[in-house]
Amino acid sequence: MTMIDRSAASLSASLLRSLPPAAQDAVDRVVAERGSGSVYAVGGAVRDLLLARPLGDIDLVTEDDAIEVATRAFPGAKVTVHARFRTASTVVDGTRIDIATSRNETYARPGGLPRIARAPIEQDLRRRDFSMNAIAVRLDGDAVLLDPCGGRSDIQANLIRVLHDGSFVDDPTRIFRALRYAARLGFALEAHTAMLLRRDVGYLGMVGGERVRRELTLMLAEETAGPALEACQVAGALRTTHEALHWDASKSHALAERPATDVQRIPFGFALLTANVTAADIDSVCARLRLPRNEDAAVHGMAALAPLTDILRRPGAKPSGVVLLLDRVPAPSVAAYAATAPDAIARQLALRYLDEWRHVRPILSGRDLQDLGVPAGPQVQRGLQLIRAARLDGWAGDRGDERALALRFVKSIRDSGAEASGVEMRVNGE
Repeated sequence: MTMIDRSAASLSASLLRSLPPAAQDAVDRVVAERGSGSVYAVGGAVRDLLLARPLGDIDLVTEDDAIEVATRAFPGAKVTVHARFRTASTVVDGTRIDIATSRNETYARPGGLPRIARAPIEQDLRRRDFSMNAIAVRLDGDAVLLDPCGGRSDIQANLIRVLHDGSFVDDPTRIFRALRYAARLGFALEAHTAMLLRRDVGYLGMVGGERVRRELTLMLAEETAGPALEACQVAGALRTTHEALHWDASKSHALAERPATDVQRIPFGFALLTANVTAADIDSVCARLRLPRNEDAAVHGMAALAPLTDILRRPGAKPSGVVLLLDRVPAPSVAAYAATAPDAIARQLALRYLDEWRHVRPILSGRDLQDLGVPAGPQVQRGLQLIRAARLDGWAGDRGDERALALRFVKSIRDSGAEASGVEMRVNGE
C-alpha cells in the first residue's frame, strides 16, 4: 500500500476536509475549548490519511484534561467519560470522536489494565501499540507532525512494529490487533515484532474474557476477518484463548460468502469459531469469552445442531420437517452448521433452509383464519403452522389451496370438539 507524502499542514487540513461538516465543527470546538495545552490528531486517523484511506473514528489527544475539555466543547451533548483513564467520547454526525488526556502507562502484571499518569505528548506516543499508530499532528496553532517512533517509515515499508520488547506482555490483546491490522492493510509484521508475538502469545491466557471477546468482535466485523483469524490460528492466539477455538480457510470462505444482511455477522462468526467445540466444552467457551446474549445463543445453537445430523440425513426428509428442526435455533447457528457439518446431505438441507425454506410463510394471515372460523387463541397459530408445512411440502401453492386447507382445519376442530393442539390432520389430502 502506497503512502502519500504530506506535510503536517497538509495532513491537518486533509483531516478536517475528510470529516462531515458537523464533525469538523466538533473538532474545531475541542481545539477552541482547550486550556494551555495543545490538541493533536493521533493514531488511526493520521495513519489512514498517510495511506489515503477513508477515515473512521477520530482520536484526539490534549495536554489538558480531556474530560474538562469535552464538557466545555459539547455542553448538553451525550458525552461518555472514563474517569480512570481521563478520556471522553461523543458521536457527531455518525463520526465517533475520542478525546484522551496525554498520558503514559505502566503495567503491574501481564494482561492487566495499566496505571496512568499525565505526561507530555511525546511520552503518550511512545506508550502506544505500534509505530504506525504513534504519529500525531497538532491541530492548534502552527501544524506540527510528531513521529518519534519512525511510524512514517514503517508505513512506507508496509510494516507493523511494536515500540518495545515488552509490548505484547504488557497488553497481549495487541497480538490480535497486530494480526487484524496486517490483514486489513496488507502489511507484514516486522521480523523482530513477529518473533516477539510468537514468544509472548501465551500471555493471552491471562487477559480477561471481555477484552478478548472485544478484540475478536472487532476482527469479525472487518472485511478481512477471515485472513486475520487464519493468522490467529497459525500464531496460536485462538487456542491460547481457549483450546477449543479453531479457524481455517473454509470458515473464512463461509464468512465472506454469507451476506451480513442475511444473518447477523458477529454471532455467525462466533458460531464458526466454536463449530468444533464439544457439548462438554461449550459452556466453558461462553464463560471464557463472556459472550453477550446473541453470540451466546448462536454458539449454543451450533452445539444443539450437531446431534441432529443423523436425523437430517435420513432419506426422504421433508422440507417441513427440516424447518421444524432448524427453526428452533438462531439463523447464525444454522449458517455455521451449513458450512461445517460433516455430512454433505445435512449441509445441503441447512443451505436450503437458509436460502429458501425459512422464508416461506402462509399467504393467509391469522385474521383470515379467524374469519374462516378458526377460534381465536392457540388454534390460529396451529393453523398457520399447518398451512406453512403444506406450502413447504408442495401441497398448497396458492391462496385457494390455503383457504381449502384452513376450512378442513375448521371442520376437524368442529367435528372432534377437541382443542387444536390435539388435532392431527394430514396436509396431503389423504
